[in-house]
Amino acid sequence: MSTEVNPTLPLAFDLAWMGAVVLWLGLVAAAWVSILRSNKARRGSAFWWCLLVLLMPITGALIWFVARPRNFDTDQRTSS
Repeated sequence: MSTEVNPTLPLAFDLAWMGAVVLWLGLVAAAWVSILRSNKARRGSAFWWCLLVLLMPITGALIWFVARPRNFDTDQRTSS
């Protein structure tokens, strides 16, 4: 019997990291959709918001959800 130590991480660590990455991607995707559907955000400011969300992974998206314009119509069909 060999007493070698397995250098790989346990499966639980891999699953935890995978879950964190999936949650981060979901948060970024939700923030981008919210930014791009915002009527009040100009296209130039939308670009900078998307860049902020990308460069500051968690805090950028949270800043958008706190600081976004509140009175915008996301459904274009009901606004006509």
